[in-house]
Amino acid sequence: MIHPPPDSALAPAIVRRKGLLRFAAGLAVFALGLAFVMLVLPRWGLQLGPGGLAVFALPGAYALSGFVEMVTGISFMQFARRWDDLKGWQRGVFGTFIVLMAGAVILLGVAFFASQ
Repeated sequence: MIHPPPDSALAPAIVRRKGLLRFAAGLAVFALGLAFVMLVLPRWGLQLGPGGLAVFALPGAYALSGFVEMVTGISFMQFARRWDDLKGWQRGVFGTFIVLMAGAVILLGVAFFASQ
């Protein structure tokens, strides 16, 4: 059976709910992997190199895509299409702004936890 597209008023709520589920699932898998690396491997006398740690970035990226859906209310693919439709200079300005804001959040987080 073919379902009609969701009502335009309900579509953002549905996308946000799916985004929340993706965010929670990705974050849970990331946390389990991080706990394994931080708690279990040292007991066995093992340590992962950068290549092994890169595997744990995949659930983190999945969680971040869910976060984008949760915040914006549009699907990640639609968000990517809108990003691609921007002119080159607009992507450069917005991308630089996003990187600077992410760096500020990271620095504030590090400063907060270092002061504790």
